[in-house]
Amino acid sequence: MTDIREVLRRVVDITGSGLLLILTLPMFLAIALVAAWTYRAWPIFGHERVGLHGRPFRMIKVRTLPPTTGSYVDKYELNEAEIPRIMTVIRRTHLDELPQLWLVFIGKMSLVGPRPEMAHLHASLPVEMALERTSTRPGITGLWQISSHCDRLIGQNPEYDRLYVRFRNPALDAWILMRTVVKIVRGSTVQLYEVPTWTLRWSVPSTSRPTASGEEARRAESVGETTHAAVSSPS
Repeated sequence: MTDIREVLRRVVDITGSGLLLILTLPMFLAIALVAAWTYRAWPIFGHERVGLHGRPFRMIKVRTLPPTTGSYVDKYELNEAEIPRIMTVIRRTHLDELPQLWLVFIGKMSLVGPRPEMAHLHASLPVEMALERTSTRPGITGLWQISSHCDRLIGQNPEYDRLYVRFRNPALDAWILMRTVVKIVRGSTVQLYEVPTWTLRWSVPSTSRPTASGEEARRAESVGETTHAAVSSPS
């Protein structure tokens, strides 16, 4: 039986993304024009990411990198790219991700969820982590995306996505969305222990998530226990 909380999350995704698509359309068009003028190229950029249940999909963004930049470079390689100041601002405020609202509307992504990973980086993740991250729709924002470790590779701090997948629920989503706005406006990030315990009490049953096995399972369980203890401690 489909969990009512998952149905509610999908309703929120459709409603929220639909409204935001309408409200942000003028801003998206302006940013797209700036990108087209800056690079003299098509302003929408897309490449393949791994989505729900490991199915690939094409993730789209406004082009903020020079057309000569490789399609599948990681964060550290991007540090060497020469980016115009206006594009740096657009990237820092995540306005280049406005087109992904359409992907939320059609069900390829969610407003909140693990960041969709590139296929070659997804393949390098431990099996347990890869299964957990793709057991729910990838998100425009998420716990890792608003964390103080978002400047690193996803696989370097798996505890954020593991916490989200194991406790995902509308209350946690609402808190993440609120903190996303705070991050965009003030630039402040979160640590794992700052996740309020009240956001973890309305979680999806664990039977809906991939089960652990072998050595990787013991490692995942260890991370899970450490995470749960961290978020349960008083702030």
